[in-house]
Amino acid sequence: MSNKFNKVLWELGRKIEDQSLPILNQHFDCNFERNENNIWDVLDFKDHEKKIIVEVKGRRISSEEFEDTLITASKITAGYQAIDEGWKVYFVFVFTDKMMMTELFEDSSFKVKFTGTNCIQHYMIPVKELKEISQEEE
Repeated sequence: MSNKFNKVLWELGRKIEDQSLPILNQHFDCNFERNENNIWDVLDFKDHEKKIIVEVKGRRISSEEFEDTLITASKITAGYQAIDEGWKVYFVFVFTDKMMMTELFEDSSFKVKFTGTNCIQHYMIPVKELKEISQEEE
């Protein structure tokens, strides 16, 4: 089993996050910041004043390709921990055709799937339950 850092995929993710940031700042009326000192930070953007966290997941498919979109269990666990500390937590999925989101609540529950080379636990989030975010920020 290999857990080698995939720099190309990481850079693609950062590019999607960077392109999404102005839209997210407008949508949430926030000033999100990334922890630039820790590229391994589990959740992407935080607005410390409003106590809102947004995790951005880029997708290389359209929103209609699958019924569910996956997110690693560690992201959900970190989200639950943040909720316990008084934060609101959102997961944003940037598909090729639209940007969609869901809020994590302390009582949220998901179907589980073990997948990937290392059979990592993921949660399945139904795409039909996601809310579209308008990308007309300017």
